[in-house]
Amino acid sequence: MKVAGWVGIALTVLFLLPLAMVLAVAAVLVPAAVAPISCGDRAAAAGATSAAPPGKPPTESPRPVLPPSVARGAGEGGIGFPLPPPGRPRQDSLHNPPLPIPARIERLYRAAAKRYRIPWTLLAGVGMAETGHGRNNRVSWAGAQGLMQFLPATFAAMGVDGNRDGRAEIGSDADSVFSAANYLTRSGVSEGAAGVRRALRAYNRPAWYTNDVLFYAAAYGGGTVYGNPHHCGTTTRATGGRPVPPLTAGRVAAVLRFATSRAGGPYVMGANGPRAYDCSSLTQTAYARAGIRMPRTAAAQRSWLAAGNGTRIPLGQEQPGDLVFWDSYLGSNQIGHVMLVWNPATKTTIEARSTRDGIGHFSYADGPSHHIFEIWRAANLTSGS
Repeated sequence: MKVAGWVGIALTVLFLLPLAMVLAVAAVLVPAAVAPISCGDRAAAAGATSAAPPGKPPTESPRPVLPPSVARGAGEGGIGFPLPPPGRPRQDSLHNPPLPIPARIERLYRAAAKRYRIPWTLLAGVGMAETGHGRNNRVSWAGAQGLMQFLPATFAAMGVDGNRDGRAEIGSDADSVFSAANYLTRSGVSEGAAGVRRALRAYNRPAWYTNDVLFYAAAYGGGTVYGNPHHCGTTTRATGGRPVPPLTAGRVAAVLRFATSRAGGPYVMGANGPRAYDCSSLTQTAYARAGIRMPRTAAAQRSWLAAGNGTRIPLGQEQPGDLVFWDSYLGSNQIGHVMLVWNPATKTTIEARSTRDGIGHFSYADGPSHHIFEIWRAANLTSGS
């Protein structure tokens, strides 16, 4: 063989060797999929390496045309659980039977329950336990005031204007009842039976008080709490753990490809496909196409992400495939709707929006106007998780 030939072989080897080394290093730098973290496990996922951002939305779908107005009252299925039964110990309810509710007070209970999406009987249980629906409406030894017995410091934090007169007053029956509903929902009353008990303990600490309220609520008819019976912790306050590797571009494309394939289909609350979906069943099914198993409801999906399976994203840094959550039909203190980011530049989604609008491309530009507005990015979890 000529010398020139050996030189060529040597140069080729010298070129290919560093190339192979570069490819090996690149393979190490690509974040491996991490195992999912189950509800309640707050340990952060391992391997917090940043991945390349997802690319543009799949090109096979047309540019969306947004309707002139979109409904904000979207809902979802798979939610709701009965008020838990009273347990032991009980105290006042053992010798104070439930009293008749004055018509004016019952109207307040029902109106507040409608606004905050909780059973009116739960508010009636609190009202009975606290003041007998206003029959014993005096300042307590601890300084609690009003129909639902608020301490001034607690009312300053939780008080709302229930009768819409422009003021939140601790002595107003309407403001007291609506503030109690606000307090219970902000304390996680929708997060399963345990959440109901935690919220009542936040309202008044003794265990017997919780059981008294639930006894009275059952006596007034019980009811269904509109929330997720399988919660992952408080749904309005967690901010997520350490950053985890985001979903790879190929898996994001699979999510969006499936979601856009359902554009034009109907929105049906409680539906799970294959043609009709509600907001959370669409996102759940779309992510399943990428090998990721998420919970069924919007609030549960957000809590699952916050448990260590995702990262919260500031507005302006979202990417295609991220999940947007806000409050809707469950009241201002609970997440009730979820959608997928389609085009961050135009603040466009692909989602099951509402019964009126169905499944399609809409906008999340008004997200900051909601009481709850959060954007999350799923982690690159192992397939089937």
